Amino acid sequence: MHRFAASPALTRLEWVLDGLDGKPGWGADASDVFAAEFAAFVTPERYVEVTRGRAADHAPVVVVGLDVGETTARARIRHHDGSVAVVSCVVEAARPHRIISTWVAGLVPTDLTPGLPADFTGYDLPSTATGARLVVFSGMPGSGKSTLADAAGAELGIPVFATDWLLGALTPFGGRYFEDSFAMAEEVLTTLALRQLAAGQSAILDHPTEQVATRERWRSLARRAGAEFRVVVCHCSDPQVHRARLETRSRGIPGWHDSGDWHDVQRRLAKFPSWAGEALSLDTVQPRERSLAAVIRHITA
Repeated sequence: MHRFAASPALTRLEWVLDGLDGKPGWGADASDVFAAEFAAFVTPERYVEVTRGRAADHAPVVVVGLDVGETTARARIRHHDGSVAVVSCVVEAARPHRIISTWVAGLVPTDLTPGLPADFTGYDLPSTATGARLVVFSGMPGSGKSTLADAAGAELGIPVFATDWLLGALTPFGGRYFEDSFAMAEEVLTTLALRQLAAGQSAILDHPTEQVATRERWRSLARRAGAEFRVVVCHCSDPQVHRARLETRSRGIPGWHDSGDWHDVQRRLAKFPSWAGEALSLDTVQPRERSLAAVIRHITA
């Protein structure tokens, strides 16, 4: 295993990973590796036996992420079926830095409440959101959707939950390097919308919403909660105006960038699927006041 950072915890974690990888001769030094407090619960011999048995499920160990400190280290490893497990190791602060505790768990523990469904039809949710609205502002970066979403939220007193703000908050924790940050943002937005509707309150979601499955998921959530579902699709018919907005905008979102990539927007726009069902399509080249008036009429209709 290639060492990315040197620490006592990582050295011991590498030893654990060697066991899960089925390394020949592994475990002969186990009595010297574990602290007395760990060995009091699990003998070194028993730990070696169990870990060797687990090697059939884990080997070859493929590390897809590391979190390393002086006394704590964690590795995310990918299984044959694509699932991810977390291997954790805590060591003594003083030499020889023996292992105090170590364990392997699924990235998503099995003892948690089940995650939200892809379709909320039949979901255990009281239809208490009568009169509430779930509003989605959809469109490419620079299309004007965030500006209109914020303005509509302010005028109607509806909270606005925006992808860029959510992802910006995760930047200090490595959020920009997650494998699928947009999928993560969609899950957080879905959870926030569910919480609002369950309380009988409205919500505005500011998200490109390029995936048809996400659109149908949010539609089913509104239907199950007894809320009205409204969609505002923003586009800019003047490419020069759109590009200028994208590349010169200044929003001040903590942990997020202001300008965007015009070529990326063009690529995504070419594949952007039309919305099914009733949606308000707005060309935001028109004056903002006119667009906002149309949005308010659509939401409150």
